[in-house]
Amino acid sequence: MSPRPTVLWDLDGTLIGQRRRTFATLMPAGAAWVFRDLVPPHRFLPLLRRTLGDVRANDSDHTNTELMVRLLAQRLGTGRDVVADRLTRLAEVEFARLRACFPPRPAAVATVRGLAEAGARQVVATNPLWPRSTVEARIRWGGIDLASFAFVTSGDTMHRAKPRLEFYRELLDQLGAAAGDCVMVGNDPAHDGPAAQLGIPVFLVGPPTTGIPPAVARTGLVTVGDHHALRRWLGIEEDSCSSS
Repeated sequence: MSPRPTVLWDLDGTLIGQRRRTFATLMPAGAAWVFRDLVPPHRFLPLLRRTLGDVRANDSDHTNTELMVRLLAQRLGTGRDVVADRLTRLAEVEFARLRACFPPRPAAVATVRGLAEAGARQVVATNPLWPRSTVEARIRWGGIDLASFAFVTSGDTMHRAKPRLEFYRELLDQLGAAAGDCVMVGNDPAHDGPAAQLGIPVFLVGPPTTGIPPAVARTGLVTVGDHHALRRWLGIEEDSCSSS
């Protein structure tokens, strides 16, 4: 591909591994812990699920983090500064305990490094529901150099979330790029695949083709394969150190 397109990387399950079930248990538990002085955990957890759903559907001018703070403050009957303080503690203290949920993926590390050496612009296009610090922590846990990325999506900078097409439109606007200037690499057909509906070629690492939504498959812009196939798709020559 010449000139090289901007590579939009999904994070969890793509650049780094994710132990989903463990994370899905421990992350809400950590959130309930930091809010325990304001509301009992058995009441907080349903409230958190509802709030995250509302953040995923954000259609306001607030960033996702701003909306989460506003909604939690309203629903807990407390000040936004109180909620913001708890979310900071969640991101910087409790989230740090979850490192084992995000194992490194050597093949992804090698591919990011190869693209960086080739001068490609790379972006982390993770679902932006949480503050930037949680995204940066996961990138570091994956053994990947943060300096490899020109932009990182997070709740602090984005107003929309996956799998909505508005997320990808907003990201393109943030980057000042056209769909044809980019490619998307992910592992989730439902969340990463919709980029193809805007004209962004998509490579999905690992999932079966049967999981691709029909509207995404009809674009003809989705490729599925392993890390070796991804490197060929990106135009990076294989090396003896890469692994799948």
